[in-house]
Amino acid sequence: MSNILAAQQKHAQYYQKALRDHHRLYRTGGTDTTAALSQFELDWQNIQVGQKWSASHASSNRRAAILCCYYPDAGATILNMRLSPIQRMEWLNAAISAAGLIDDKSSRSNHLGNLGLVYSETGNADIAERCFNEALVLATENGELKQQASQLGNLGMLQTQRGQFEQAITNLEKCQKIMVSLNDKHGQANALGNLGLAYNSIGDFDRALNFYDEALKIFTEIDNLYGQGNALGEIGSVLIKKGAYQDALAFIEKQLAISNQLGDQFGVSMALDNLAIVNVRLGDLAKAQEYFEKSIALDRDLGFRRSEANGLGNLGNLLIRLGKLDQAFEAYEKQLVIGQELDDKIIQRDSSSNLGNYYLSCSDYRKALKYYQQALALDEELKDKYGEGTDSCNAGTALRFLGDIDQATKFHQQALRIAQNIGDRFGEGNALANLGSDYQALGNYELARSYYEKHQDIATEIGDIKGVADAIRNQASVDFKTNQVERALERLQTVIKLYRQVGSPEAEKIEQVLNSLKS
Repeated sequence: MSNILAAQQKHAQYYQKALRDHHRLYRTGGTDTTAALSQFELDWQNIQVGQKWSASHASSNRRAAILCCYYPDAGATILNMRLSPIQRMEWLNAAISAAGLIDDKSSRSNHLGNLGLVYSETGNADIAERCFNEALVLATENGELKQQASQLGNLGMLQTQRGQFEQAITNLEKCQKIMVSLNDKHGQANALGNLGLAYNSIGDFDRALNFYDEALKIFTEIDNLYGQGNALGEIGSVLIKKGAYQDALAFIEKQLAISNQLGDQFGVSMALDNLAIVNVRLGDLAKAQEYFEKSIALDRDLGFRRSEANGLGNLGNLLIRLGKLDQAFEAYEKQLVIGQELDDKIIQRDSSSNLGNYYLSCSDYRKALKYYQQALALDEELKDKYGEGTDSCNAGTALRFLGDIDQATKFHQQALRIAQNIGDRFGEGNALANLGSDYQALGNYELARSYYEKHQDIATEIGDIKGVADAIRNQASVDFKTNQVERALERLQTVIKLYRQVGSPEAEKIEQVLNSLKS
């Protein structure tokens, strides 16, 4: 070996050890986490040079192949936060080839599983599944229980994304059982968090929260900041669905602080998206739009297409509330394209539901109903109760505008039952409001008023300012119908103030109507 090659090999070996040392210090948690990341940043350029050299010489130099094989594992968690998906694929593919050259089946299994995770994150579900299955076969052949558990967990996560919830829960429970038998705390916490994600996806929020809480306790116990950040964010996302917005905000802000501290860009994106949703519910639409746009741009830069699609759908919903229908439609179309390209049923369901919202806002009720029915069919296939409740409510609204009040009421009653069963307070309030509108259309004003008052109570409880405004506006509508004009006008003055508070264009519309009445 030439002196230059020997020096390059020594350099690659030194910085692989440095990477491993930084990662080991990072995993100890606490104040060591920040110190480890600072030291890592100082060595990062040399680490990349060392990995690149080992990958380029692996086929002709066994020592280089060994180094190449073990570079990704030397700093797994830190590298996940620092490398883009494309870079992670490059490192892992090189490591898989090197593992074959040195006949290390254990490392090959591990790298295949991690490569599958990258493909899953970027929306390539079929390739991800092949990676996980191949990794599982290798782990089983090698008799490696921990690797088997990891790949079962990976398959469970993928199945959750695909809406295959029964299979997902079965695999995740197997993973958790093995991790407990091995007393692997980190593995247990990951499995618990993934079980939480599965139950969150089917609308079982209380069980999801229990799993996330257990995961958070373990991650805290072992001082794993990265895991804590993920668990905090997931708890926040469930609390949003339960209508506990202030509590959600506290959890999500903690997640954002941790993600920024660690340089975890995917965690930052998740936190920004959830902060946007909370601000929508709390009425700060300008701040919500800013958060959504930052999150989408970050996802696009990082190649996280599934997350980008979710952000586009949420942004579209916000733009509808702001009366920007053309921009909303553009966001929904982009979301639908991603869902179709990824063959992702959850994204396709979301985009169908969102396009229904668009056509409802455009008063094209038949087309809106068609999209809601498509979404409901996917909800049933996905066994997603939360989605079924939301889409049932929306379909009922389209039916009311089409004049089929009896069917509208049935859909809204179904939405109310689902929301109450799964603890979705926002959805419960929305269903009550729509039932009020159904009975108002039938001329049953007192029953309509009682539903609107119940909606106002829930909206007040969960801090949904726009919901409070909508409920009072609906009560004013009943007042006009029952000739209580002064009372109605007083309510509308309150409504204008609330709509202005949340930046809703409805404030100006109502004020124009009131001014025309005065003149």
